[in-house]
Amino acid sequence: MKKLFYIFLSLLFTSCTLSTLAKNDISAKKGSLVKYEKKNFENTKLTRIDTLNLLLVYKDEEIDSLYKNIEGLNFSIDSLRTALEISNSRVAVNQDFQIPDSIMFAGRVFNLKNERIFKKFEEIYRAELKSAHKFIPKSGRYFPLIDSVFYKYKVPLDAKYLAIAESRLNPMATSHVGASGTWQFMKKTALGYGMKINEFVDERRDIIKSTDSAAKYLRNSYEYLKERGIEDWLLAMSAYNAGVGSVSRIAKQQGGKDFFDVILRVDETNKYVWRAVAIKMIFDNEKEIFGKKFDRDTPLFDDLKIEKLTLKGYYKIDEWAKLHGTAVGKIWENNPWIKIHKRKRRKYSPVNDLILPPGNFSILVPKSAVKNEVEIARIEKSFLKKNEGYYSFHTVKKGDSLYKIARKYKTTISKIKNLNNLRSNTIYPGQKLRLKGTTATKQYTVKKGDSVSKIAQKLGISTQKLISKNNLKMRKGIVIIHPGQKLYY
Repeated sequence: MKKLFYIFLSLLFTSCTLSTLAKNDISAKKGSLVKYEKKNFENTKLTRIDTLNLLLVYKDEEIDSLYKNIEGLNFSIDSLRTALEISNSRVAVNQDFQIPDSIMFAGRVFNLKNERIFKKFEEIYRAELKSAHKFIPKSGRYFPLIDSVFYKYKVPLDAKYLAIAESRLNPMATSHVGASGTWQFMKKTALGYGMKINEFVDERRDIIKSTDSAAKYLRNSYEYLKERGIEDWLLAMSAYNAGVGSVSRIAKQQGGKDFFDVILRVDETNKYVWRAVAIKMIFDNEKEIFGKKFDRDTPLFDDLKIEKLTLKGYYKIDEWAKLHGTAVGKIWENNPWIKIHKRKRRKYSPVNDLILPPGNFSILVPKSAVKNEVEIARIEKSFLKKNEGYYSFHTVKKGDSLYKIARKYKTTISKIKNLNNLRSNTIYPGQKLRLKGTTATKQYTVKKGDSVSKIAQKLGISTQKLISKNNLKMRKGIVIIHPGQKLYY
């Protein structure tokens, strides 16, 4: 490859040298022309018109020579660019590969004998070819899962190539209009299919949930069009990009009930299914196009397993991860839908935490991890407590004020306002206020004969925690409490 690179550099230098020589040669010709003109004007009395014509001949030669040198230079640059692209990707492409006259996709034949259709398809194929060496290996990771889900919902398996057209199989992919994940769901659509999107998670990046939702979306689009007399999976796939209402309306306006009879208005949508077809053709002819088969990534469930987790409150999962025989960093790495929650601090940089909100989750954990069943059962039971954990909540009652609430929970008004995005001190009954940390909301009413140590032992907490939580005062070494007093823990 280095040898090829030096050859092209030599070509580039030679082209530039030729250009300089051509200019010198032309200058010499022009000098000779002036002498020739004077001599012949005196001897043969050539007319001024003849002289000008002769000058124009040499000027044309000069322009032709320059054009030839520019063409040679462009050829050298193009060839060098091609060589560099191949060198960078380290993938050789068979330029003699012939696109077939027809391709089968989702049970339909795509006829490429029509010159106009072939030209459009060839352009799409060339564009998809550029990143094929990246998305083909990734297919080994995700295609087995996608195939199993699509089979379950009776969606044509060829629809999996739409995931490459959407995101190149990248769960972290985002678009300029706000779509996200492998299947590029918009937020509103994702929420409609039961995916959670908040400051802690974005389940559009969950390959399991998003693939299930994509299959449902495609199936629903097909059924919607079928009810309107359009029984076509290719148009249902187009609806994934343009919206099923839009596809139905355009098909009706144009009088078509078949993918090949409809011209979708937006160019992106018009090419959408054709891109998936081109991608499938690249997969089907991988060896003929690249001269080899690419190594595939390990299938998702060959090295990962699913662990179910239910939470009623907001909880950090560091301890849960350790008890599963892994680390919280591995959980974050293998579950791109979990966000880093940045805990803000006034004077210092934010703290990174991994927190899950209330809900049911399927978390991917390394298969090799060995879990502690007993301790996991204990911690998962604690996750079912609604108002404890990383965040807890206070429901505002009549007569409450931020001052009273802050005093009750041993926090500050400014912290409550920041956590709840409050611009003023105004609150109203029934409003839920988020409180920071493991703020306790449970109460114990002091009874006659109680002491702080007895209460702490009864509640299963330390004496010091009970004292600090309630800001209890000491008098002559004795902690002062009285019957009927409410203690928070």
